[in-house]
Amino acid sequence: MRKSLLNIQLDDEQVDELVAALCAYRDHFVELIELNAEIISPHARENDKQWQNKVSQVQEMIDQINESLYGAPTREPLG
Repeated sequence: MRKSLLNIQLDDEQVDELVAALCAYRDHFVELIELNAEIISPHARENDKQWQNKVSQVQEMIDQINESLYGAPTREPLG
């Protein structure tokens, strides 16, 4: 995966909106994982892996934002 430096300036309200949007995006994938848990098939397991990867990627972005703003990652409860 290619990594690029993104440097933008946001006011406090915009940062809050960005973090809230990322949390909602992450939570969407958590819900998909939970809904998929009842389905037993190879395709369902593959979907789980993809969605868990998305959850990890989005959580990493949230942590990076929090770390740059507050010095340490703070995690919101999933789900």
